[in-house]
Amino acid sequence: MESESSKKLKKTMRELWLKVQGSNRIRTSGEPVVDTSPGCAFGALLEERLKGMEGNIQELKGRINELIFLLVGVVLIEVIMRFVG
Repeated sequence: MESESSKKLKKTMRELWLKVQGSNRIRTSGEPVVDTSPGCAFGALLEERLKGMEGNIQELKGRINELIFLLVGVVLIEVIMRFVG
């Protein structure tokens, strides 16, 4: 003999479970969603470190590009100066 409140609770929990399962498994486009978030503290820490390293690598790439453009500019100026002077 279930009371009315326990039936209501079961119904609410079932609806919530279906909403959670539906939102996690199927995207609006109809493709399944894969959860790639880390499941432990070590994984989360590793992910943060990798994101930091990714930012550092992007910064280094930008600096290398700037140096390359500077070098090309210097070479062009040197070639122009030799032709003119």
